[in-house]
Amino acid sequence: MLPAYQGASILTTMPRHLLWLWLLLPLLAGCAGDDGLAVVRAERGALPLVMVETGEIGAVRAQDLRPPQDWESSLIIVEMAPEGTVVAVGDTVARFDDSALARPLADVEDRLRNLAVQREGTVASQSSQRQALVDAVAMAELSREQAQLQLAKLQFESQVRQQESRLTAERARIALDEARAKLVAQAILDSLALAKADLELADARAQRASLLERRRARSLLSPLPGLVVYLEQEDRQGKRTKPRVGDAIDPWRPIIQIPDLSAMQVTMMIHEVDRHRVAAGLPVRLRLEAYPEAEFTGRIESIARLAVELETGSGVRAFPTVARIDGADPRLRPGMTAIVEIGLGEVADAVLVPRAATSGRDGAWFVYPRADWPRPLQVRPLAVTPMTVAVAADAELPAGTELVAAPPKEEE
Repeated sequence: MLPAYQGASILTTMPRHLLWLWLLLPLLAGCAGDDGLAVVRAERGALPLVMVETGEIGAVRAQDLRPPQDWESSLIIVEMAPEGTVVAVGDTVARFDDSALARPLADVEDRLRNLAVQREGTVASQSSQRQALVDAVAMAELSREQAQLQLAKLQFESQVRQQESRLTAERARIALDEARAKLVAQAILDSLALAKADLELADARAQRASLLERRRARSLLSPLPGLVVYLEQEDRQGKRTKPRVGDAIDPWRPIIQIPDLSAMQVTMMIHEVDRHRVAAGLPVRLRLEAYPEAEFTGRIESIARLAVELETGSGVRAFPTVARIDGADPRLRPGMTAIVEIGLGEVADAVLVPRAATSGRDGAWFVYPRADWPRPLQVRPLAVTPMTVAVAADAELPAGTELVAAPPKEEE
């Protein structure tokens, strides 16, 4: 049993799903000597210190798409882009049944056409009436001029004839005033009639615009480039399912999420005992279970202030931690599992010993040089990883020393 050495950084998450398989530091190769002992060689060098966690890939930015807020008719899905489809801005990702809007839209189009025809008829009729009134005013003006001319001719005639001429001129003036008044009054009536027709047309156009907007809203368009992800819906029985063509959707529930694939991140849970080792800005390397040959880099961007319980009632608490991934890669998709190595620095100069070549007794660390077998040699670890122990470089354990690969354990 190995001791818990207080002076070394024991960087391991071995109980967590055997993540040590993903560490990049291999065991130094061992071989069997003439004496039958399996041996390994201590080497001098730097030991990177890493913490390994599992994480989930996600997008830095994502937008939920909701059905239109239409309470006047049911929202039934008639078309959906396949989940996982990469879309551009403006691409249709889902469409709802708009057949209920067809009849009202046709009716309002008919009404618009009828109102337009009626307005044209009103304008033509008003133009004809106005021309008749203008002509009447012109005739009245002519009659008045003639009456005034006749009155001037009779200035040397008898008083009776002059009086009759004055009466004729007065009647001509009154007729002219009446004709002008009718023209003004008709212009007002015509203006009111056109205003009414325009109001009716505006109302019909507003109805059409509303119906067209409702129909346009029946198609969900992608607001950003990204990936189509279906969001689970909970039915009345509490069962969670993803939306499908033919489903009736509530207006307030988002059904699709569009993550922006140009900026990705990985979210992981840092156990509370390891929280003090992690800080924003630390470098990370990650591999995807789906593409184990690919390696990605990034940096810790944020660590939650408060720990959360990993599983209800477990008592195990961890800090949600987010690392921003450098660049963009089409292989990075939301929901993927990643193995994340958090770089915690390194031991710059030490003698590196495979962990399997160490043993512990009474709180001390030991190795077994082949030349002195079976006598142990106590060493002072500087750092410990699941696969390698870095010990102080000194004369007692020089680089190149052959060590027994499987020394006896404390209980042996």
